[in-house]
Amino acid sequence: MPATPPPPNPPTPPRGRGTATVAWALLPLLVPGAGAPLALGIAAGRRPSARTVAPLVVYTAAFLGFFAFILPFDVGTTPDWALWSSFATLLVSTVGAAVHLLAIRRYVWAPRGAGPEPKPAPPPKPVPVGDWVAPALDQAARLREDARRLAEGDPSLAKRSGVGRPDQPRHLDDGGLVDLNHAPAAVLGDLPGFNAALAEQVRERVERLGPFQSLDEVIVEVGVAPGFERHLREYAVLIP
Repeated sequence: MPATPPPPNPPTPPRGRGTATVAWALLPLLVPGAGAPLALGIAAGRRPSARTVAPLVVYTAAFLGFFAFILPFDVGTTPDWALWSSFATLLVSTVGAAVHLLAIRRYVWAPRGAGPEPKPAPPPKPVPVGDWVAPALDQAARLREDARRLAEGDPSLAKRSGVGRPDQPRHLDDGGLVDLNHAPAAVLGDLPGFNAALAEQVRERVERLGPFQSLDEVIVEVGVAPGFERHLREYAVLIP
């Protein structure tokens, strides 16, 4: 079974917007601190979802955290831990935010009319047996009828085409016919009502007296059980 296809890539922003959207993604570096909330506020306005609103909250908190670590202390008295903490929050709200914005740029700036990604198609349902067996049987019956007409109208061509000879390479589909006059015993043994003994009996009779002329002759001489006569007439053919 085929595997589930990968989801399509997000739509590429139109070429005219390419440079502008990159500049938007770099706002945290161009405007350290305030650039991240500004860019993510634009993103949340265009695409209000968890992918834009949650980062807006996180990076705004990081921006405010910078001031929370610095403002409580006078200039020159800020402890090292506060300096390092403010530096970490500034780094997150600039470099981290820029990387994040570049990652969601195509999602944010995709055309507004673009809908959600299509769901993978469900696997095909199994076809009930009755839905295909009957048409296949009808097709095979038509092929057998066409092959019989060929055998009656042009026996030589039918023989060259392999009609009734599943033991030979086929040049056409005869629907499963078996030529009683030429097919080997191994093939004859698969016919309805036949067994290995009957198959050998048919082969010996043909070799001794020549080909059968009619199916009635086969049924009488070989002794096919009455219950299998109809099936034999369906699948047997006699090519001189």
